[in-house]
Amino acid sequence: MRPHFGAAGRWACGEDERALKEVNVLELDARGLMHPEPLERSVQMLRMLGELNLFHLIIHRYPKPLLMIAKEHGVRFEVCGSDEDGWHILFAKNPNIDLKDFIKRYCSV
Repeated sequence: MRPHFGAAGRWACGEDERALKEVNVLELDARGLMHPEPLERSVQMLRMLGELNLFHLIIHRYPKPLLMIAKEHGVRFEVCGSDEDGWHILFAKNPNIDLKDFIKRYCSV
């Protein structure tokens, strides 16, 4: 399987985030990539985060080191999934983006 690396599209935000018009979702499907490539690509994507985008990562293992890096840099995240089905993780810098709402688009939480 070839990993998907790039922008997936735009979603409209809810009324509670009136300051935001649209949110661009950056996608990385890292399932099947060998260590350390998932971490390296994910860190690149975290660097691309701005106020109007999210980073959606799909990965086959729970990425504890990546989540620690995100936390250290003030990047919020929401996780769902499992080792069997893969993990979906959303990252955002903007505190007005409701990650719990967005994660529902990928997982039934």
